[in-house]
Amino acid sequence: MVLGCGWLLNGDVKFSAGAAKRDVNGLPSSYRRSTPAPKSLGFPRSKRLTSESDLGAVRRTGKRMQTERLEARASASLFFHPRVGIVVPKHRHKVVARNRVKRRLRELVRTTLLPELGRVDLLIRAKPEAYASTFKQLTTDIAQIGEWASQIGR
Repeated sequence: MVLGCGWLLNGDVKFSAGAAKRDVNGLPSSYRRSTPAPKSLGFPRSKRLTSESDLGAVRRTGKRMQTERLEARASASLFFHPRVGIVVPKHRHKVVARNRVKRRLRELVRTTLLPELGRVDLLIRAKPEAYASTFKQLTTDIAQIGEWASQIGR
């Protein structure tokens, strides 16, 4: 058994740094998987607003709240658990900045908002100011939205 080797099509062995990170056989399926989040802190598909019709219903019928960097709409849910949708428009920013805002909002929703919400559908939309904000600033905005939305879900 030789570590750091990859098998060529003709059966010869070739050393490569990429193969050293994988198993001996060098197959892409042998890469180490990332550690999954604990089930209690997950953001499963059942707790997301994904369909356009659901997003549109919350957009039309939900009550509206604004913070400095975020806009939220909430309506009572027909389900027994909360559902959250996150919308991050381009606002003339590159995709890297947009994905950073999405990841930050998803993490805050997953860890702080979902455990506290009642039966409510919540749609969070980022304003242009969200791109220049820090994680701590987004945390305070999400906390304000959480307090407001929990009153609707009662």
